[in-house]
Amino acid sequence: MDYYGEQRLALRANLHTHSTLSDGQLTPEQVIASYAAEGYDVLAMTDHHQVNDVTQWDNRGMIVIQGAELHPVLAPDRCKWHLVALNLPLDFKCLRPFETGENAQEVIDAVAAAGGETIVAHPHWCAFSSEDIKELKNFLAMEVYNTECKYYGRAYSVQTWDELLAKGKKVCAVAVDDMHRACTLFGSWTVICAKERTLPAVMDALKKGEFYATQGPLFHKLALEGNRIYAEFTEAVMCSLVLKQSGRCLIIPGQNPPGTSAECDLEKFRIPGGYARWVITDSQGRSAWSNPIYF
Repeated sequence: MDYYGEQRLALRANLHTHSTLSDGQLTPEQVIASYAAEGYDVLAMTDHHQVNDVTQWDNRGMIVIQGAELHPVLAPDRCKWHLVALNLPLDFKCLRPFETGENAQEVIDAVAAAGGETIVAHPHWCAFSSEDIKELKNFLAMEVYNTECKYYGRAYSVQTWDELLAKGKKVCAVAVDDMHRACTLFGSWTVICAKERTLPAVMDALKKGEFYATQGPLFHKLALEGNRIYAEFTEAVMCSLVLKQSGRCLIIPGQNPPGTSAECDLEKFRIPGGYARWVITDSQGRSAWSNPIYF
């Protein structure tokens, strides 16, 4: 895709996955085979409380990231944090912080010190607000949509994301399956705009926020030239530009025909701490969310 003036690979990735090694219903081999058959490029194996050696399995041509889901305690009467850690070494020590006492920031710092990156998982499912998250530092992203959580009525965390952005917290967003069972396969994913199809390039793009979240619709071009913000995408029945203060609807269902591009002049929206992010929705009601561009 054309990513802000650079031609990038658009790698389809699931960044939150479980198997029978923790509480999933499919074996690691079945998980990998399923995502490979669907055409995924990147898969993170993130079973709870453990880092498993991904080299023991046939990767079926995908980049398989070694990771874990970690659970520090927020408060005795609250849900534990669910932190998805990517690119962890096998000897990572901070695997059971709910027992050893590390808080969420200490876990994020330990992941970073080990060369990894952390995603704040499904805040809406955890009943976490932007106030709970806003003091955390140096995490990669939060989950804006989680396929597994739709079965609990708590799949979307869009409001939490926008509240953090409005508070001046620069947060990126991913969409994930959080795959525990076959019915959650392929419900949402993250498109990583990488320079190369290698693990270092994937991790570099993630660290720089060069990705977007989707349930199906795809961006083909994202651009910001002066005050003109522009996007090209698969056919959308709705296209919105979300801003720090309100937003603009550029394709309106029932008022405009489906479209494959949109643009907006940002001159009057350039306020301190301002940002803009795209949301497109297709005829099946599936959405894609770009990461924010800051003014």
